Amino acid sequence: MKYAAILAGGTGKRMSSALPKQFLELQGEAIIIRTIRRILSSALFDKLVIAIHPEWKSYLEELIAKAALPAADILITEGGKERLDSIRNTTGFITRTFGPAGEKDYIVIFDAVRPFVSRQIMQDSLEALTRHEAVVAALPAVDTMLWIEEGTRVDSMPQRSKLFHGQAPDSFRLGTLCKALAALTPEEEQIITGTAQICMLKGIDIHTIPGDPKNIKVTTPFDIQLGEVLCQLENQS
Repeated sequence: MKYAAILAGGTGKRMSSALPKQFLELQGEAIIIRTIRRILSSALFDKLVIAIHPEWKSYLEELIAKAALPAADILITEGGKERLDSIRNTTGFITRTFGPAGEKDYIVIFDAVRPFVSRQIMQDSLEALTRHEAVVAALPAVDTMLWIEEGTRVDSMPQRSKLFHGQAPDSFRLGTLCKALAALTPEEEQIITGTAQICMLKGIDIHTIPGDPKNIKVTTPFDIQLGEVLCQLENQS
């Protein structure tokens, strides 16, 4: 089985908005609905699972109905306080609903606020999972990178050719991710900031597939402006 999972538990603090950022709109449509539509239209996945804060579950269901998306194809589970909690809830929901992870069960984990993720990235992620246990989309760094230990003084300038920007989705063989989650220590849980880091901490190799500059994460008011431009460009193509 090929599972798509959307983590949508964020509260949007950086947006200074009453609505969580995944519910803000681009050209009149909620960002999360655009993300859902992208995933469903790819026709690459057997199931789509969304982890959402319980307080926003009914609101999401209303948006899905309003957008005339196939509700039967969308499963909703409870998100957690932290990203790690949402991942655990999602994998737990999948294994309880569909049974233990098999060798060819894959999960591709999306950010709710990356509404421009391409079908190519999704396809490349799934194809890479036939060869690797964990995969992340990545873009080469284009700016000079500065290492600053504290304050404003630059301590070093890492070699840019070896640095990449990680993008969602993060993709895994489901069984590998479940085992890595179960093996995390409390100390490791405290330092996790990214999904692929779960596997890296347990010694599992992370491989990359090409990201896309348009695959932006909408987290600030400026990103909303950029998203509006990308929508206009897509409408013109």
